[in-house]
Amino acid sequence: MTTAGPSSASPPGAPLADIEAEAARLISAFATRGLAVRLVGGLAVARHRHRDVPATLRRTYGDIDLVIHPKEGKAFKSAMVDLGYAPNVRFNNMRGDRRMLFTDEPNARKLDVFVGGFQMCHSMDLAGRLSLHPETLSPADLLLTKLQIVEVNRKDLTDALTILLTHEVAPSDVRGADPDHVSSDRLIDVTSGDWGWYTTVTDNLARLPELAAELLPEPEATVVTDRARGIADTLSAAPKSLKWRARNTVGRRMTWYDLPDEIGGPIDAQP
Repeated sequence: MTTAGPSSASPPGAPLADIEAEAARLISAFATRGLAVRLVGGLAVARHRHRDVPATLRRTYGDIDLVIHPKEGKAFKSAMVDLGYAPNVRFNNMRGDRRMLFTDEPNARKLDVFVGGFQMCHSMDLAGRLSLHPETLSPADLLLTKLQIVEVNRKDLTDALTILLTHEVAPSDVRGADPDHVSSDRLIDVTSGDWGWYTTVTDNLARLPELAAELLPEPEATVVTDRARGIADTLSAAPKSLKWRARNTVGRRMTWYDLPDEIGGPIDAQP
């Protein structure tokens, strides 16, 4: 009879050292508890790519970002403790109606939680959209979270490239439709009523062809470039609200975005 040596595995209920495996563990645990929790950020893009991508698009991840339904906050906080996370009590008490922070202490990782919506440079309501995909935000919503960053960095543009490379663009944006495409209807809905959203998204779409040419071989670079330019043309041609047109008369003379809070940091911030 042999005696097993000490195990290197995490204790039951403890966060896993591998961040992608840990994200999968969390999503499975929330689903078991009946909670509508969805991944957002780089790990969501990684989990939603559904195919191999060139090595130039792969990257490491510093933390886990989630979106929860506002009515499930109490149950979510209880689940997080059960799953081995320590709450940032002061921050959560002050800001918990919009955002919460937790820490995976053994792995020195932050978990950032958006409550009911996404608020960074621009804001969008997500409470009614968490059922569109079982694990992540929909591809269109993921793309918007990347393209809404005014001081966008290479990492976020690379994630946007990954979404456009691995997803076709099609109008439909309803539960039960093919969930594996970027909904142009959703992109129009967000940007045609808000000049600020439109401006930041189209600014960043215009940056993608150059990066695609740098990071992707043909024909992938052309696929992404055509999709980015096609989306920009679609957004430009879409009817705009009266509010959008009024704001357009002011243009860039007035700031059209917010800067992310220093507390909690921007989405996907590295520790």
